[in-house]
Amino acid sequence: MLRGHPIRAVAGGFITAALIIGHPVVAHAEKAVTPRISSPSAVPAPKDEQGGVMSPYVSCSKAQVAPRVKWVLTSRATGESQTYRWRGAYPGMHFPRVDAGRYRSRTTAWCRGSRTSRVHRIRVAQKTHKRTVSRPEFNRVERGMTRLEVREAVGFGGRDCSAYEGRRTCVYDMMPFWRWSFITFKDGGVVSKLWDVAHD
Repeated sequence: MLRGHPIRAVAGGFITAALIIGHPVVAHAEKAVTPRISSPSAVPAPKDEQGGVMSPYVSCSKAQVAPRVKWVLTSRATGESQTYRWRGAYPGMHFPRVDAGRYRSRTTAWCRGSRTSRVHRIRVAQKTHKRTVSRPEFNRVERGMTRLEVREAVGFGGRDCSAYEGRRTCVYDMMPFWRWSFITFKDGGVVSKLWDVAHD
């Protein structure tokens, strides 16, 4: 004659099953991967020529995920638009040449199921001889000059000055499309200068 399971063991089995059914294991949802969109950058236009706009840099919050991007650049003067599409995080993916003027940039990016849009207003400036440096003006800049003395020598104060390890480097536009000069200051005086940076 077979013996049955003790009532205590059977009851214990029912209780354990009830606990498992009543409290399912909850898996933590993976954190959403979101797009990150930077501002596009403008390069000034030389006299009677076009400038340019560098497309925004777009990435996903998870480096292994490649974003899908749509970028629309619209002239605020004419309403004409240019549309660019790409996949992946590539700095300077597109660089349309455009007339000097004001533009509206709309960037839409997708990272898996997440979507983000950002709008920027940018201005492509018109270069003038008063705000660009010539070679003779650049040659007047000497070691030890203050920023004020450099301004008097070249006619303007430079732009986009960045500081690093106690030195401050300023950009001085040249009349060609994509060329600059750099002048570096330390303790208020010129310590180095570099003519004809970048390229057309």
